[in-house]
Amino acid sequence: MKDDTDSSAQPTLWGEVPQPRVPDARFRSGVRQHHAAAEASELWTIDEVADYLGVPKQTVYCWRTTGYGPAGFRVGKHLRWRASTVIAWTVELEHQK
Repeated sequence: MKDDTDSSAQPTLWGEVPQPRVPDARFRSGVRQHHAAAEASELWTIDEVADYLGVPKQTVYCWRTTGYGPAGFRVGKHLRWRASTVIAWTVELEHQK
């Protein structure tokens, strides 16, 4: 007889049942979910920008050196982009057609 229960939901030694991992609401299938209500103060890393745009990280770096792409800035030695700036950039691209 096959046991159809999920092994990840099995009680632990102490009787606790682990909760299933719920992905961050901002992400869906590894790509940042589009939300026009992104907080203006939310900062994204290079990984988050690349995931949202669906391009490799290296592409974002190349765009930055050529002046293309959403405007980013440095916070110390780290690159950051405002979520609202990246979203606005993609909306602008849509309207250029």
